Amino acid sequence: MDNFPRRRSAPSRAAALHRLAAVALAAAAGLTLADMLSHHHVFATAAAMLVIVHVGLCWPRIRTNARIMMAAALGLALIFIATGGKGADLALALSRAMYLPALLAVMAVLRVAAQRSEQVEVAAQFVVQQPPARRYTFLATGAHLLGILLNVGGYQLLLGIALGQRGAPEQSARAAEIRNRRIACAIMRGFNATVLWSPVGLAVNLLLPIMPTLDWFGYLPYGLTMLVVFSGLGWAMDRMGPRPLVPFAPPARDGAWAAILALLALVLAITGTAALLDYVFAVSMRAAVLMVIPVMALLWVMLTEKGPVGAKTATLGQQTLRALPDSANEIGLLAASGFLGLIVAQMIPPDAVRGLVQALSMGPGVVGALITVMILGLGMLGLSPMITGSAFVGAVVGAGLPMPEPMLMVATLGGWVGAAMLSPMTSTVAMLATATGLPSSVVGLRWNGVFALTFQAMVIVTLLVWQMLL
Repeated sequence: MDNFPRRRSAPSRAAALHRLAAVALAAAAGLTLADMLSHHHVFATAAAMLVIVHVGLCWPRIRTNARIMMAAALGLALIFIATGGKGADLALALSRAMYLPALLAVMAVLRVAAQRSEQVEVAAQFVVQQPPARRYTFLATGAHLLGILLNVGGYQLLLGIALGQRGAPEQSARAAEIRNRRIACAIMRGFNATVLWSPVGLAVNLLLPIMPTLDWFGYLPYGLTMLVVFSGLGWAMDRMGPRPLVPFAPPARDGAWAAILALLALVLAITGTAALLDYVFAVSMRAAVLMVIPVMALLWVMLTEKGPVGAKTATLGQQTLRALPDSANEIGLLAASGFLGLIVAQMIPPDAVRGLVQALSMGPGVVGALITVMILGLGMLGLSPMITGSAFVGAVVGAGLPMPEPMLMVATLGGWVGAAMLSPMTSTVAMLATATGLPSSVVGLRWNGVFALTFQAMVIVTLLVWQMLL
């Protein structure tokens, strides 16, 4: 008999590594929360090590752009240390950057919980099957709602359903092109609008910690105003554009409104409970979001599914562990991009920023307009708004420029959402190009160029008028 122990099969080794990667990311999320609650950045440093372990275990999944970004982040960190950068500043940048992987980790729990319920599919089918007169509003709202709940997974889900079944046969190729464009633009604009205000959005959660005094509640009125303007402009341009001549009535969807209201209630429950923790227990909104989302995901499963509580809880945990490594590429890319921007901001000399602004006699509105334009312009050249946005905000705050913090947020997120709409390097444009089979230049600049640039102009005019009122 063979007395030697059998070697573990390749599939079982892969499964073990998969589970280990998931556990590492979950532990990193827990340490990030501990860092936020205790303000001891040793937790963030440990979280960063676990994120590196997670990415290393999932290395075959990591694409070239993420590998380049992580190498750049490591290289810049070494340069920062070599040029006399303070360890405390490096730890602070790590602390802020680690929130992004932690947020994606807890969002994975919510995504798994939502996608295994029939409400998501029913709601998505319903908004897709609306007649042309109502389709834009329903698709944009659905993309916004699913984007908050499922992040990019909601964007992909709605695109897949909408472009996979478009209702009645078209009378001509031109009519089909118009319908495809209207559907795609509605979903893209609705999803990207989450950048402007969402408490679980990456943009808001990367920028707010840099602000000395502004929190999510203080920024919310400005974010919601931008959301209304952005959404209204998108709707108006859709109404002014060409439309198919023959509308059609949507098929009846039993339970569709109940599903939509249930998903809306889930968004409000997450936001409201996190806000309550902030108000009553002085837990920051960002930390509260990390605490609330897994609980709400579990409650959603309990309320929407039948079966024993223990079995539902166990399957949710098992499915989440399987799902966590699926986002390894995005986690590596986002963590590296956020860290890069924060470190670049630390390396920009405050005196140089103040000197430049004074030499050019720029007021805060002009500075804000310049930030908006540069984020969009550099985004078109392939530089992520995560890097440019955090770098510009950090540079302005570090230099102590007399610029209201809400104005700085409006300027930065105005440029950010423009880059997300137009840049061929952003995930939203790339995914839409793949879904439609068209070049990124078509679905980005050609389809949304007038809309995005009009919104940019409105942001710039607002900033300049704001300056006059100071």
